[in-house]
Amino acid sequence: MLSQSAPRTIKIPDGTSIRLSLSEALSSATNEVDDPVRFEVTEDVKVGDTVVFSKGVTAVGHVVEVEPKRRLGRAGKLNFALDHIKGPDGSNVRLRASSTRKGDDKTGTVIVGTVLLSPLFLIMRGKDVSITKGTIVAAYVDGDREITLGYAEAGSASRNSPQPPAAAPTDVKTAEPSTVVVKSEPDGAEITVDGKFVGNTPSTVQLAPGDHVVSIQKSHFKPWQRSITVTSGGIVTLNSILEKN
Repeated sequence: MLSQSAPRTIKIPDGTSIRLSLSEALSSATNEVDDPVRFEVTEDVKVGDTVVFSKGVTAVGHVVEVEPKRRLGRAGKLNFALDHIKGPDGSNVRLRASSTRKGDDKTGTVIVGTVLLSPLFLIMRGKDVSITKGTIVAAYVDGDREITLGYAEAGSASRNSPQPPAAAPTDVKTAEPSTVVVKSEPDGAEITVDGKFVGNTPSTVQLAPGDHVVSIQKSHFKPWQRSITVTSGGIVTLNSILEKN
């Protein structure tokens, strides 16, 4: 028999620290604004005795400013922002780059390029800015977040228990997700897809093929919503112009 624990709710406090490693190199010579930036958690993050972000979990950001090296010895520019990390319940948890909130910033979109690059590196004349794979970034949960953990197996099956036969291999091909680029004017608006928060504009999200409802909201502006149908491996760009209330 398997022993199980009942679902329970855990609050991840605002400012919970997460150590991230850059999954792929970035360069002002090749990257563009809105390019996705991916990270991996380097060590388990716990709230009490519960692991809320496991080592290897993916976090996502995006490039917010890029400029290749220029003539007259002027160096390039490269800045990016943290967006969100996948929570243990499958939802996206918003991130920021500073341990405390700054002013009225509610988007969690804080540029972190200057955190990673030393001033001496940034003023090197005539150079493109490059950030190597494996660069360590400090991230923080933006706002208190409650998550519900489902049933978890706390025991293991008896060695003598009969095991079900292995499933026969199939030739069914898994559908590839579709890439959806979501922008808004002004940016920094919250994006929800099918009622779930997925990040802040501008962001790039991956959606399963099919019908989805994308909503964009920002304080002091009217909500914006669209129904879209995406196909396997497709690319869709949504650019919303928000109207003031």
